[in-house]
Parts: sequence; structure tokens; C-alpha cells
Amino acid sequence: MAATAKTDPESIKSEEAPAAPPCRSNYSSVDVALRGLLFAASVTAVVVMVTAKQTEIVPVPGLPIKVPLEAKFSDSPAFVYFISALSVAGLYGILTALASISIISKPAHATRYLLHFALWDVLMLGIVASATGALEAWHISD
Repeated sequence: MAATAKTDPESIKSEEAPAAPPCRSNYSSVDVALRGLLFAASVTAVVVMVTAKQTEIVPVPGLPIKVPLEAKFSDSPAFVYFISALSVAGLYGILTALASISIISKPAHATRYLLHFALWDVLMLGIVASATGALEAWHISD
């Protein structure tokens, strides 16, 4: 007969390694990367909108001819507002990325700054969303 070794549950618990304290992750580098991405995306959108030109052939009222008409972003107040909002968002992105880098080097007041960033992020979201809505409302009314 083979002897079976029975282990005591109390001895197993004492042999386990103590649980490691929960790891606090530092997402500052992710914050800087996302703010850099915000800057790059807004600058790209501004450049595309400013340099875009569209030519439409429109009929001349009263005459049987059609002439080409060039449209630019400055022809519409909604487009000007959209480009202004994206420019402000790009500037905000680069300034807060620099501020986030300074928080990485001096984390003493990081919690307070993160709260301020969250509030300003919501404000920037509202500005860009309102500019997008104005642009769409102008487009639909045409």
C-alpha cells in the first residue's frame, strides 16, 4: 500500500509568498503622448482646411452659361470659427504637453494639475464640438 501524504492547509498558507502591494501606475508619459497627438491632429486639420480649395461650376442667373467659382475657407464664418477652434486646441495641446513634462520632473503638485487639466480638457472639447456643430449646421442649411 502506498502511503498518501496529506498536507495541512495551515502549512500551505504559511508557505505562500506575501501578496505584493498594489502597483501604482504612472501614466504621465501616456498623457504627454496623447497631448502631442492632439497637437499633431489639430495642426494637420488646420493645414488641410486652410489650403483646401474647391471649384464648383455654377450657372449664371439669366444667362445660359456656367462659370467656375472657387470656394475657400474664408468664405464662410462657420469655417473660420472651425479653424480658430482647432488652432486654439492645437495651442492648448502643446502648452499642456509641456506642462505635463514639467509635472513628470516635479510631481509634488501632480494631483492639482491633473484636476486643472481635466477641467480645461472638457472646455476644449466643448469649443471644438461647438465649432463642429456650427460647421455642420452651415453645411445643412446650404
